[in-house]
Amino acid sequence: MGGQIPDYIRILPICWFFIIIVKKCVRCLIRKMDKIHNQKGIKMHFNDYHYIATIAKHQSITRAAEELYISQPYLSKFLNNLERQYHTSFFNRTSYPITLTFAGERYLEYARRILDLETELKGSMQDIISGSAGTLTIGVPSSAGTFLLPYVLPVFQKRYPKIAVSLVEKNSNQLLELVQEGKIDLGVFSRPTYPDDVQYEFIFDEQVLLAAPPGHPFAISAAPSEWPKEMKKWEGRPYTVLEEDTLKELDGEPFVLMREELSMGIMTRQVLNFFNVTPKIIMVTPYMVTGAVQTAYRLTAQGMGFSFVSELGLKNVHFKQAPSLFQIGKKGCARTWVAAYKKGSYIPESLGYFMRCLKRVGGEFMGALYNGVYGVDLTSADE
Repeated sequence: MGGQIPDYIRILPICWFFIIIVKKCVRCLIRKMDKIHNQKGIKMHFNDYHYIATIAKHQSITRAAEELYISQPYLSKFLNNLERQYHTSFFNRTSYPITLTFAGERYLEYARRILDLETELKGSMQDIISGSAGTLTIGVPSSAGTFLLPYVLPVFQKRYPKIAVSLVEKNSNQLLELVQEGKIDLGVFSRPTYPDDVQYEFIFDEQVLLAAPPGHPFAISAAPSEWPKEMKKWEGRPYTVLEEDTLKELDGEPFVLMREELSMGIMTRQVLNFFNVTPKIIMVTPYMVTGAVQTAYRLTAQGMGFSFVSELGLKNVHFKQAPSLFQIGKKGCARTWVAAYKKGSYIPESLGYFMRCLKRVGGEFMGALYNGVYGVDLTSADE
């Protein structure tokens, strides 16, 4: 018995032989895959597509290298090698900033498709691993986030406790760029128009109202002597409808407007142009993410001039002598809030649920404030 060789030692040569055979099979498979994917000596990786897309975005190899955290010489060498493999140039380097050639445009088109497919694959795999930890990056202006997110996030976390929500606060234009670049999963904002590479879903509408300084002759003459019982109210405050002829009386009146870079600034200037009103602009609110609407409204309360305010911007802003509020025209001037995401991007189940929560909470939130209801429990939005 002492001289007998143990069984596990006897099978070691067989195991080593099996490992050698497997290694040879793997090498053979790799060579065959290389032959398929490397026709004409071209070998591609996902990084290659990302590198080209980043160079095209910045129109600069140096700035692209900075974003990619690689050296500029390395990125230049990569591009030269890639163009040699395809026997064509992807960028016109004779001008600054550099621009895509026709071949470069075609390459970038397919590269973006491949990158989108890779993102979709990763998202699909994450959905399959149910309950796994993850992160959703949501962009929202403070004007909406302050009032919506305290109701949405608890409901979402109840359904997806292992998914963290990362919040990014920017203005609407900045959030749109982040959506287009794929740097945030979802942007919640309002804009007059949306580009073709962005998809969006409706959340809720809010009115953009005209605010008149307290005691201003226009506010006194335009307001009804007695408020009808069914008059619209916002946090218990009524506002009346301004007809087109009445709006024209504001021509030459002092206004506090928001900057044209902000969505509210764009929208209010469109309203003034539509009704042929040329305001006397006495102040433009600072370019800031938070407080632009409230700043304009507070200045109106101090008698500095008329302003346009959104209903969300009026939330929790009260004065002893508040500005008079007016609806613009019979149909009003609606500001539509949407949940926007990059066109063609994969929407995981968790993100779809977050959007459903936004829609329901947004509708109930606006309805509650129209009716002057405070402290309403909106956590019933859970489906």
